[in-house]
Amino acid sequence: MKKFIKQKVYSMNNNKKENLLKPLNDYAFKRMFGDKGREEQLKTLLNGLIILNNEVPVKNIEILEKEIARNDYNNKEVRLDVLAKTDDGRIFNIEAQYSNVDIRKRNIFYIAKTLTKFLDKGQDYTQMKDISLIAIFENENKKRDKYEGYYNHEKFNESEEVYTYNLARFDKIKNKDINNSQHRCLMFLSDKTDEKMRKKVIEMEPGLAKAQEILDFINSSPEEKRLYYDRELVKMDIAVAKKRNTQEGIEIGKEEGIEIGKEEKTIEIAIKLKNKGVSIEDIVEITGIDPKLIEKL
Repeated sequence: MKKFIKQKVYSMNNNKKENLLKPLNDYAFKRMFGDKGREEQLKTLLNGLIILNNEVPVKNIEILEKEIARNDYNNKEVRLDVLAKTDDGRIFNIEAQYSNVDIRKRNIFYIAKTLTKFLDKGQDYTQMKDISLIAIFENENKKRDKYEGYYNHEKFNESEEVYTYNLARFDKIKNKDINNSQHRCLMFLSDKTDEKMRKKVIEMEPGLAKAQEILDFINSSPEEKRLYYDRELVKMDIAVAKKRNTQEGIEIGKEEGIEIGKEEKTIEIAIKLKNKGVSIEDIVEITGIDPKLIEKL
Protein backbone atom coordinates (compact mmCIF):
# COMPACT_ATOMS: atom_id res chain seq x y z
CA MET A 1 0.00 0.00 0.00
CA LYS A 2 2.76 2.41 0.95
CA LYS A 3 4.66 1.63 -2.26
CA PHE A 4 1.55 2.40 -4.32
CA ILE A 5 1.02 5.71 -2.50
CA LYS A 6 4.65 6.68 -3.05
CA GLN A 7 4.36 6.02 -6.79
CA LYS A 8 1.19 8.09 -6.90
CA VAL A 9 2.85 10.99 -5.08
CA TYR A 10 5.84 11.10 -7.40
CA SER A 11 3.58 10.86 -10.47
CA MET A 12 2.31 14.33 -9.54
CA ASN A 13 5.43 15.75 -11.16
CA ASN A 14 3.85 14.98 -14.55
CA ASN A 15 1.26 17.67 -13.88
CA LYS A 16 2.62 21.23 -13.84
CA LYS A 17 -0.17 22.58 -11.62
CA GLU A 18 0.30 19.81 -9.05
CA ASN A 19 4.09 20.17 -9.13
CA LEU A 20 3.85 22.95 -6.54
CA LEU A 21 4.98 21.65 -3.17
CA LYS A 22 2.53 22.20 -0.34
CA PRO A 23 3.78 25.05 1.90
CA LEU A 24 1.93 23.50 4.87
CA ASN A 25 3.91 20.28 4.60
CA ASP A 26 5.66 19.82 7.98
CA TYR A 27 9.14 19.65 6.51
CA ALA A 28 8.69 22.50 4.01
CA PHE A 29 7.07 24.85 6.54
CA LYS A 30 9.84 24.37 9.07
CA ARG A 31 12.54 24.86 6.42
CA MET A 32 10.94 28.10 5.21
CA PHE A 33 10.09 29.70 8.56
CA GLY A 34 11.53 27.70 11.46
CA ASP A 35 15.22 27.19 10.72
CA LYS A 36 17.92 29.53 11.98
CA GLY A 37 18.56 32.27 9.43
CA ARG A 38 14.90 32.47 8.34
CA GLU A 39 14.14 35.52 10.50
CA GLU A 40 13.10 37.75 7.59
CA GLN A 41 10.67 35.14 6.27
CA LEU A 42 9.23 34.58 9.75
CA LYS A 43 8.79 38.31 10.44
CA THR A 44 6.94 38.70 7.13
CA LEU A 45 4.62 35.82 8.02
CA LEU A 46 3.95 36.99 11.58
CA ASN A 47 3.34 40.63 10.65
CA GLY A 48 0.99 39.56 7.87
CA LEU A 49 -1.03 37.10 9.95
CA ILE A 50 -1.60 39.28 13.03
CA ILE A 51 -2.33 42.54 11.18
CA LEU A 52 -6.10 42.33 11.73
CA ASN A 53 -5.63 42.45 15.48
CA ASN A 54 -3.86 45.83 15.23
CA GLU A 55 -0.68 44.32 16.60
CA VAL A 56 2.57 46.22 16.92
CA PRO A 57 4.77 44.99 14.05
CA VAL A 58 7.49 42.49 14.94
CA LYS A 59 10.84 44.22 14.32
CA ASN A 60 13.37 41.74 15.67
CA ILE A 61 12.87 38.06 16.33
CA GLU A 62 15.02 35.15 17.44
CA ILE A 63 14.25 31.67 16.15
CA LEU A 64 14.59 29.21 19.03
CA GLU A 65 15.49 25.55 19.24
CA LYS A 66 12.29 23.58 18.69
CA GLU A 67 13.27 20.42 20.53
CA ILE A 68 12.19 19.65 24.06
CA ALA A 69 14.56 17.16 25.64
CA ARG A 70 13.34 13.66 26.40
CA ASN A 71 13.65 14.07 30.17
CA ASP A 72 11.41 17.14 29.95
CA TYR A 73 8.32 15.36 28.65
CA ASN A 74 7.68 11.75 29.64
CA ASN A 75 11.04 10.73 28.18
CA LYS A 76 9.85 11.75 24.69
CA GLU A 77 11.41 14.11 22.22
CA VAL A 78 9.04 16.84 21.00
CA ARG A 79 9.57 19.13 18.02
CA LEU A 80 7.45 22.22 17.44
CA ASP A 81 7.00 23.60 13.92
CA VAL A 82 8.23 27.14 14.65
CA LEU A 83 9.28 28.60 18.00
CA ALA A 84 10.55 32.19 18.25
CA LYS A 85 11.00 35.06 20.69
CA THR A 86 10.72 38.83 20.09
CA ASP A 87 12.89 41.52 21.68
CA ASP A 88 10.34 42.10 24.45
CA GLY A 89 10.27 38.39 25.33
CA ARG A 90 7.00 37.44 23.66
CA ILE A 91 6.98 33.81 22.54
CA PHE A 92 5.44 32.73 19.24
CA ASN A 93 4.68 29.10 18.44
CA ILE A 94 3.35 28.49 14.92
CA GLU A 95 1.88 25.12 13.98
CA ALA A 96 0.91 24.28 10.38
CA GLN A 97 -1.48 21.33 10.06
CA TYR A 98 -3.28 19.59 7.20
CA SER A 99 -5.87 18.20 9.61
CA ASN A 100 -7.97 20.50 11.77
CA VAL A 101 -7.12 19.18 15.23
CA ASP A 102 -7.30 20.62 18.74
CA ILE A 103 -3.67 21.52 19.40
CA ARG A 104 -4.09 24.27 22.01
CA LYS A 105 -3.68 22.24 25.21
CA ARG A 106 -0.85 20.16 23.78
CA ASN A 107 1.09 23.17 22.58
CA ILE A 108 0.53 25.14 25.78
CA PHE A 109 2.19 22.30 27.66
CA TYR A 110 5.10 22.12 25.23
CA ILE A 111 5.66 25.86 25.35
CA ALA A 112 5.37 25.99 29.13
CA LYS A 113 8.19 23.44 29.29
CA THR A 114 10.27 25.49 26.88
CA LEU A 115 9.63 28.76 28.69
CA THR A 116 11.06 27.43 31.93
CA LYS A 117 14.44 27.35 30.21
CA PHE A 118 14.40 31.14 29.99
CA LEU A 119 13.96 31.64 33.73
CA ASP A 120 16.96 31.87 36.02
CA LYS A 121 16.91 29.57 39.02
CA GLY A 122 14.67 31.06 41.68
CA GLN A 123 13.16 33.67 39.35
CA ASP A 124 9.45 34.34 39.75
CA TYR A 125 7.38 32.53 37.08
CA THR A 126 5.26 35.66 36.66
CA GLN A 127 8.18 37.21 34.79
CA MET A 128 7.51 34.93 31.83
CA LYS A 129 6.25 36.84 28.79
CA ASP A 130 3.15 36.36 26.65
CA ILE A 131 2.62 33.16 24.71
CA SER A 132 1.02 33.48 21.28
CA LEU A 133 -0.04 30.30 19.50
CA ILE A 134 -0.73 30.48 15.77
CA ALA A 135 -2.51 27.49 14.25
CA ILE A 136 -2.85 27.29 10.45
CA PHE A 137 -5.17 24.53 9.19
CA GLU A 138 -5.65 23.38 5.63
CA ASN A 139 -9.02 21.77 6.36
CA GLU A 140 -12.20 22.84 8.12
CA ASN A 141 -13.66 21.26 11.23
CA LYS A 142 -17.33 22.24 11.43
CA LYS A 143 -17.71 20.94 14.98
CA ARG A 144 -14.77 22.94 16.32
CA ASP A 145 -14.77 26.03 14.08
CA LYS A 146 -17.62 27.96 15.67
CA TYR A 147 -16.30 31.33 14.56
CA GLU A 148 -17.31 32.95 11.28
CA GLY A 149 -14.89 33.48 8.44
CA TYR A 150 -11.37 32.12 8.01
CA TYR A 151 -9.74 33.87 10.97
CA ASN A 152 -10.19 33.87 14.74
CA HIS A 153 -8.33 35.39 17.67
CA GLU A 154 -8.94 34.42 21.29
CA LYS A 155 -7.21 35.81 24.36
CA PHE A 156 -7.68 33.35 27.19
CA ASN A 157 -5.87 35.29 29.90
CA GLU A 158 -3.25 38.00 30.32
CA SER A 159 -0.46 35.91 28.85
CA GLU A 160 -2.08 33.34 26.56
CA GLU A 161 -3.73 33.85 23.18
CA VAL A 162 -4.48 31.74 20.13
CA TYR A 163 -4.75 32.80 16.50
CA THR A 164 -6.49 30.36 14.16
CA TYR A 165 -6.45 30.46 10.36
CA ASN A 166 -8.48 28.15 8.13
CA LEU A 167 -7.20 27.91 4.55
CA ALA A 168 -10.24 25.92 3.39
CA ARG A 169 -12.48 28.85 4.29
CA PHE A 170 -10.00 31.41 2.97
CA ASP A 171 -9.83 29.64 -0.40
CA LYS A 172 -13.59 30.16 -0.81
CA ILE A 173 -13.21 33.95 -0.81
CA LYS A 174 -13.77 35.10 -4.39
CA ASN A 175 -12.23 38.55 -4.22
CA LYS A 176 -9.03 38.20 -2.25
CA ASP A 177 -7.27 41.49 -1.57
CA ILE A 178 -3.70 41.47 -2.87
CA ASN A 179 -3.10 44.72 -0.95
CA ASN A 180 -3.96 43.06 2.37
CA SER A 181 -0.80 41.60 3.91
CA GLN A 182 -2.75 38.89 5.71
CA HIS A 183 -4.35 37.81 2.45
CA ARG A 184 -0.94 37.73 0.80
CA CYS A 185 0.48 35.44 3.49
CA LEU A 186 -2.47 33.06 3.31
CA MET A 187 -2.38 33.03 -0.49
CA PHE A 188 1.27 32.04 -0.26
CA LEU A 189 0.51 29.23 2.19
CA SER A 190 -2.42 27.87 0.16
CA ASP A 191 -1.58 25.45 -2.63
CA LYS A 192 -4.89 26.45 -4.24
CA THR A 193 -3.53 29.88 -5.24
CA ASP A 194 -3.01 30.10 -9.00
CA GLU A 195 0.46 30.75 -10.42
CA LYS A 196 -0.32 34.29 -11.60
CA MET A 197 -1.54 35.43 -8.19
CA ARG A 198 1.29 33.63 -6.39
CA LYS A 199 3.80 35.48 -8.56
CA LYS A 200 2.23 38.84 -7.61
CA VAL A 201 2.32 37.93 -3.91
CA ILE A 202 6.01 37.04 -4.10
CA GLU A 203 6.81 40.24 -5.97
CA MET A 204 5.15 42.31 -3.22
CA GLU A 205 6.68 40.45 -0.25
CA PRO A 206 10.50 40.00 -0.26
CA GLY A 207 10.23 37.76 2.80
CA LEU A 208 7.84 35.40 1.02
CA ALA A 209 10.04 35.51 -2.07
CA LYS A 210 12.86 34.10 0.06
CA ALA A 211 10.51 31.45 1.43
CA GLN A 212 9.60 30.50 -2.15
CA GLU A 213 13.31 30.14 -2.97
CA ILE A 214 13.57 27.55 -0.19
CA LEU A 215 10.49 25.74 -1.51
CA ASP A 216 12.03 25.71 -5.00
CA PHE A 217 15.29 24.37 -3.56
CA ILE A 218 13.43 21.53 -1.84
CA ASN A 219 11.77 20.76 -5.16
CA SER A 220 15.11 20.65 -6.98
CA SER A 221 17.11 18.62 -4.45
CA PRO A 222 16.53 14.82 -4.45
CA GLU A 223 17.41 14.52 -0.76
CA GLU A 224 15.27 17.51 0.27
CA LYS A 225 12.39 16.24 -1.82
CA ARG A 226 12.70 12.79 -0.26
CA LEU A 227 12.36 14.31 3.22
CA TYR A 228 9.38 16.36 2.01
CA TYR A 229 7.59 13.33 0.57
CA ASP A 230 8.38 11.25 3.64
CA ARG A 231 6.11 13.64 5.54
CA GLU A 232 3.49 13.46 2.79
CA LEU A 233 3.49 9.67 2.99
CA VAL A 234 3.01 9.76 6.76
CA LYS A 235 0.00 12.06 6.28
CA MET A 236 -1.41 9.72 3.63
CA ASP A 237 -0.92 6.70 5.88
CA ILE A 238 -2.76 8.52 8.65
CA ALA A 239 -5.60 9.43 6.29
CA VAL A 240 -5.87 5.81 5.09
CA ALA A 241 -5.90 4.59 8.69
CA LYS A 242 -8.63 7.05 9.62
CA LYS A 243 -10.74 5.97 6.66
CA ARG A 244 -10.25 2.30 7.51
CA ASN A 245 -11.13 2.98 11.15
CA THR A 246 -14.38 4.64 10.10
CA GLN A 247 -15.29 1.87 7.68
CA GLU A 248 -14.63 -0.85 10.23
CA GLY A 249 -16.42 1.06 12.97
CA ILE A 250 -13.50 1.07 15.36
CA GLU A 251 -13.04 4.79 16.01
CA ILE A 252 -13.08 5.57 19.69
CA GLY A 253 -15.40 8.21 21.00
CA LYS A 254 -18.44 7.57 18.80
CA GLU A 255 -21.69 8.67 20.39
CA GLU A 256 -23.07 5.13 20.45
CA GLY A 257 -20.12 3.97 22.57
CA ILE A 258 -17.37 1.43 22.20
CA GLU A 259 -18.42 -2.07 21.19
CA ILE A 260 -16.75 -5.27 22.39
CA GLY A 261 -13.49 -5.93 20.59
CA LYS A 262 -12.83 -2.37 19.45
CA GLU A 263 -10.07 -1.76 21.97
CA GLU A 264 -8.09 -4.75 20.74
CA LYS A 265 -8.45 -3.69 17.10
CA THR A 266 -7.48 -0.12 17.92
CA ILE A 267 -4.33 -1.30 19.68
CA GLU A 268 -3.43 -3.37 16.62
CA ILE A 269 -3.73 -0.27 14.44
CA ALA A 270 -1.63 1.75 16.90
CA ILE A 271 1.13 -0.89 16.73
CA LYS A 272 1.12 -0.83 12.91
CA LEU A 273 1.27 2.97 12.80
CA LYS A 274 4.09 3.05 15.34
CA ASN A 275 6.07 0.50 13.31
CA LYS A 276 5.67 2.77 10.27
CA GLY A 277 7.24 5.64 12.17
CA VAL A 278 4.07 7.68 12.75
CA SER A 279 4.51 10.06 15.70
CA ILE A 280 2.89 9.26 19.03
CA GLU A 281 0.88 12.51 18.82
CA ASP A 282 -0.64 11.44 15.49
CA ILE A 283 -1.37 7.93 16.80
CA VAL A 284 -3.17 9.45 19.79
CA GLU A 285 -5.25 11.59 17.43
CA ILE A 286 -6.21 8.55 15.32
CA THR A 287 -6.87 6.00 18.05
CA GLY A 288 -7.50 7.91 21.26
CA ILE A 289 -5.11 5.61 23.12
CA ASP A 290 -3.21 7.03 26.08
CA PRO A 291 0.29 8.14 24.92
CA LYS A 292 1.94 6.30 27.82
CA LEU A 293 0.39 3.04 26.58
CA ILE A 294 1.52 3.72 23.00
CA GLU A 295 5.11 4.17 24.21
CA LYS A 296 4.98 0.66 25.69
CA LEU A 297 3.53 -1.03 22.60
